[in-house]
Amino acid sequence: MNNLFFPQGRLHIEDGQAVQEIAFSVCGGRKPAGGWLQMTAEKLPGKPEFFAADKGLNYYHAAQLSPDKVIGDGDSADPVLWQQAVKSGKATVFPVNKDKTDLQLLLEMLPPEKLWIFSGIYGGRLDHLLSAFETLGTATLKGSRVIVLADEREITVFVPAGVSVEFYPPAEETPVAVSLLAFTEKSRVSVTGTKWQLDEKELSRDNPYAISNEMSEAEQMKEFPHISFTCLTGMTVFYVAG
Repeated sequence: MNNLFFPQGRLHIEDGQAVQEIAFSVCGGRKPAGGWLQMTAEKLPGKPEFFAADKGLNYYHAAQLSPDKVIGDGDSADPVLWQQAVKSGKATVFPVNKDKTDLQLLLEMLPPEKLWIFSGIYGGRLDHLLSAFETLGTATLKGSRVIVLADEREITVFVPAGVSVEFYPPAEETPVAVSLLAFTEKSRVSVTGTKWQLDEKELSRDNPYAISNEMSEAEQMKEFPHISFTCLTGMTVFYVAG
C-alpha cells in the first residue's frame, strides 16, 4: 500500500504489501515542469532515491534538484552536467552504440523492492514512447509490480491483477479524462466514481473502448470524491489526464 501525492491529485495504491520506499526516475522524454517536479519530489514519502537517465539529468537541474544516480551514454545530457555527474561518481556510463535503451539499462539498476515512479516518459517520438510503454508494461508483468508514470499533464499506472488504485483530485477539481487499457490480451476490471462504471467487465487489446471516461456528477458531490479502479485478472493501464 502506498499513498502518492502529485500536484494534480493523490494516488492510493492497494496491493496487499507494506508501504514501499520510492525509486523516482526522470528520463529524457517530455520535460516535466520544474515546479511540478519540485513539489512531487518534496511530497514523496519515506526516503526516496532519485535516478536520472541521460537527458533526465537536465530536467533535475532545471528544477534545482540533483539525482542520486545517473545512467546513460551522455549523448543528450548537458555536457557540463554530465561531466560533473561522472566526476562525482554518480554516473554509470554506457557506450552510445549499445543493444539496450537507456530506460532498459535503468530498470536493471533500480532496487526491485522499491515502488518505481517515472517522469520524462511522455511526448517526443512515437517509437520512443511505444518502446518505453512496452518496456515498462513488460516489467510490470514479470515482476507482478505496480509502475507509475507521471508529469503535470498525465498519470499512468500499470496495474497487475489483484491491485486496486484510487485517484483523489484536488478539491473542486476533476480529471479531464480517465481511461483503461488492457495491456495483456484480455483483462477483467471494475471502476466506480465515473460516469460510465464497470463491474467485472472484460477489456481486450483489440477493442480499446474504455477511454475518455470522466468523474460522475454524483461522485463530485461527495465529501471526498474519487475514482476507484481494480484489476481482477490480466494487467491493465489506468490513465488520468489533467
